[in-house]
Amino acid sequence: ETTMGKKTKKPSGGGEDAASSPAKRGPSSRSDAHLETAEDLHFEDPFEDVYEDEDVFVREHSDDEDDGAMAVDALAKTNDAGTKPWMPGSEGGGGGPSALEYDPTAYKLHHGLTAEWPALSFDFLRDGLGTGRVRPPHSVTCVFGTQGASAKDSLTVMRLSELHGTNVQGEENLEEEEEEDSDEEGDADVDPVVEHASYRHDGPTNRVRSMDGSSIVAVWGEKGSVSVYDVAPLVATFDGGGGTGTAPAPMANDGVTRRGRPLQVHLGHGREGYALDWSRKVKGRMATGDVGGGVHLWEMEGGSGGTSFAVTPAYAAKHSIEDIQWSPTEDTVFAAAECSSGKIHIFDIRKKGAAMISHVAHKGTDVNVIAWNHKVANLLASGSDDGVFSVWDLRSFGKSDPLARFASHRKPITSVQWHPTDESMAVVSDEDATYVYDLSVEEDVEEEAKTNKNGETGDIPPQLLFVHCGSSDTKEAHWHPQIPSLVMTTAASGFSVFIPSNL
Repeated sequence: ETTMGKKTKKPSGGGEDAASSPAKRGPSSRSDAHLETAEDLHFEDPFEDVYEDEDVFVREHSDDEDDGAMAVDALAKTNDAGTKPWMPGSEGGGGGPSALEYDPTAYKLHHGLTAEWPALSFDFLRDGLGTGRVRPPHSVTCVFGTQGASAKDSLTVMRLSELHGTNVQGEENLEEEEEEDSDEEGDADVDPVVEHASYRHDGPTNRVRSMDGSSIVAVWGEKGSVSVYDVAPLVATFDGGGGTGTAPAPMANDGVTRRGRPLQVHLGHGREGYALDWSRKVKGRMATGDVGGGVHLWEMEGGSGGTSFAVTPAYAAKHSIEDIQWSPTEDTVFAAAECSSGKIHIFDIRKKGAAMISHVAHKGTDVNVIAWNHKVANLLASGSDDGVFSVWDLRSFGKSDPLARFASHRKPITSVQWHPTDESMAVVSDEDATYVYDLSVEEDVEEEAKTNKNGETGDIPPQLLFVHCGSSDTKEAHWHPQIPSLVMTTAASGFSVFIPSNL
């Protein structure tokens, strides 16, 4: 194969080439029929087309070379060190036999934490530092329940501060960012600060959710209880204040687990459960679902500032209710994911005893998680035990196929959440890794066909923007509500906090 010289334009005045160029022939060389007149003007290009010589590269083909093998995808190309990017479906994502090596260039920020006991669930608590924070160091506050020995289980509030960026810059941006980030680079080696305070909790925790990021927190326990706590006194220990609530005040920030009396404990389910969600339209309204299919409704008593709840058994499904999501726009509507049947139910609390709509969203498997888009209220995402992640248009729910269906995951989907400000972006986790999708990305048919021909990355959808792996048995992944594109995960191996480099 030979590359030709590039085509350029040169002035025609001067030099032998210019003198011999047809563009320099004067009117005397023309026939009378082509003399220029006012009615018949002639225009000549003062530049001539020439070819400049440049280096020629010739590659010889062997007779047995396969044309398809000549196009090597960068994702699958092994480098000199013998390493290659990990891809969904390959070994090693969750601590398997293949060793994983951390690449700091893939992250704007990345920190990991191994706790004494793992946590199945966590949720962010909003702070007073403002929304839309983009420059590190960052600070995040979360609440989680442990999965430890029963006598040592707790509900813990944790604050991670001094979270600096990876301090890795691309060569093309190095010069222009050097001056801008000089102050930040000086602090890049500062260690993160971990603060935590806990209440004792009776048994391991299945799920934790705060009431719209506030200090009111609901906890689904493995022993069959749903408890509601006010963790404001725990949060206050980080700021040096005592706060108000059921715990002693002031409290020392010494990490000691205390006996914090919950606002209310509900034992009416009679068995454990996982489904739990607060309404964002009506303060103090909540729904909980258990492994027997029971769904109970909670209403705060005494107005929005009450400290007790009226709880009513409302619905009964045939199988375990795995997840619940309230509508972001309707006061009375919520969705529930059912195990075994593969159904998603849409309930309206004004209709007693039955769902408004029921649809088999994932045939022959469990629906593990669902997420209602808070920016586009007709979009609902779901994840199942067979590794399928789907997006549904609720305007035609039950009457049409999903808007999008991703089947590239090899392990059960354990978490899904829409981005708080970007309507098309979602974070999804399975047991191996955490994935960021952008559903606004359209498929390139030609590129997809080329990729499938190579047979290496055909299962990776173009909407997949980022993969975070290295954790073992990932359980939940959440966007931070006040720091754009910051994701936190919990897994059997601990917590991760990161911002992808491409977001």
